[in-house]
Amino acid sequence: MFEFGWQTYALLGAGLLFVVFEVFFPSGGLLGIGAAICLVLGGYFSYQSGGVGPTITYGASVAILAPLTMLAAFAILPKTPFGRAIILSGPGIDQREATESGLGSLVGQTGSAITDLRPSGIAMLGDRRVDVVTRGSHLQAGDAIHVVKVEGNRVIVQKKNEPSASSDLG
Repeated sequence: MFEFGWQTYALLGAGLLFVVFEVFFPSGGLLGIGAAICLVLGGYFSYQSGGVGPTITYGASVAILAPLTMLAAFAILPKTPFGRAIILSGPGIDQREATESGLGSLVGQTGSAITDLRPSGIAMLGDRRVDVVTRGSHLQAGDAIHVVKVEGNRVIVQKKNEPSASSDLG
């Protein structure tokens, strides 16, 4: 294989380190420019030590290692204290609340499907028209339904006489 000078290896390592630092410490691109300078200088020293062959090998190495290093840094970032501080986490499905007023109170109410539910459609629950969804079953317009769960603004219904399978709802 090709023999690179120590400068090539040092500049490759420094360039990849700058890539990681750019991910962890936003610098407006300054660390990215530093990475590019190090990687290009590494190519220059590989050319000086062996000509075109080592330079092509070095360029291929950079083309593979730089994106892999960046992906690894982005994979590690959310697990660090700094990453947890800057990355917002939204509520889980179970923690979401209905943004449309009164949807949460519909759980357990009965009504009828106004349109075919395939699996979504419109139902009348009391005196209120509501967009609803079934858990995959097809219901005909006019079928009696009841609300089994509300997730955010999604009202989940099933046929009124159908046995409730709460384990399917998560």
